[in-house]
Amino acid sequence: LSQAEYYTTIDFKSGYFQVGLDPEDRPKTAFSTRDQHYQFIVLPQGVTNGPPAFQRIVSQILGPTRWQYSLAYLDDVIIYS
Repeated sequence: LSQAEYYTTIDFKSGYFQVGLDPEDRPKTAFSTRDQHYQFIVLPQGVTNGPPAFQRIVSQILGPTRWQYSLAYLDDVIIYS
């Protein structure tokens, strides 16, 4: 990384909200208001296993390029050359 000359950074804006939840896991994210009951259908921020799950997905997407010319931390990716 220190030998690289060019660096490109990418921030996956709203990345968590692009990951769908399994229908059987949706009740675990439920909350109620005075008027209605809601369940997330996508990965919400703030759940315990959200960051590791998202990190795993990003790592799978980068695949063999990880550590060769890209690194990721949660929703931030750096590509270097």
